[in-house]
Amino acid sequence: MALNNYANLKIAIANFLARDDLTSEIDDFIDLTEADFNRRLRIRSMETVDSSFTIDAETEALPTGFLQIRSFVLTSPTPDRALQVMTPFHQANTQGFNNSGTPRVYSIEGSNFRFSPVPDTAATARLTFYKAFDSLSSTTTTNYILTNHPDVYLYGALYFASTFIRGMDQGTVVQFKTQYEAAIKQVEDADDLDKYNGTPLVQRSDININNLDNVDWCNYLLENGYQIYQIM
Repeated sequence: MALNNYANLKIAIANFLARDDLTSEIDDFIDLTEADFNRRLRIRSMETVDSSFTIDAETEALPTGFLQIRSFVLTSPTPDRALQVMTPFHQANTQGFNNSGTPRVYSIEGSNFRFSPVPDTAATARLTFYKAFDSLSSTTTTNYILTNHPDVYLYGALYFASTFIRGMDQGTVVQFKTQYEAAIKQVEDADDLDKYNGTPLVQRSDININNLDNVDWCNYLLENGYQIYQIM
């Protein structure tokens, strides 16, 4: 039987467990698997681009399924300008952050972006972010992971099932856990290979920040492994 849809996945899980009395619980095992791999995976198939993200207020809601930023570029008004990220604390303590004008920085507070300066007119940005995979259900019967990496779903659900079933042999629990971790690792490895095509990574050159006047942006670069210098 092909693991190509939600119904077949549930049948396979029940067959592997040799149990026919866990119909509702199997939905929970699948939900737990999805929550786990959405927290852990950051692969190309999760990247989503909104090329017309509107910024017309100090705060804007995060997109549905938002997990993590890849890039945030203001495209209107021109010229294009990358928005700089700050922590909410540093943004609130930056002089003039409540002024109005064209946004230059943003932070993430709860389920919203916060921009400063506060936009004085509607702006448009290209937002690239990691989005959680759609959850499987009777109406959403498949997604990228189930189509391309069904073992992630199968062994993940089996592992979470094994922690639920009383008296499950610990060796079996470890086996399912090991198979699930191996499946996750193979997804990441395959994505890395496709992304870099087997070519060696090249160290980035130093970044000239002579025209950047925001100390927090410099700190952000340093924290993320960039080398910076100031031209005197």
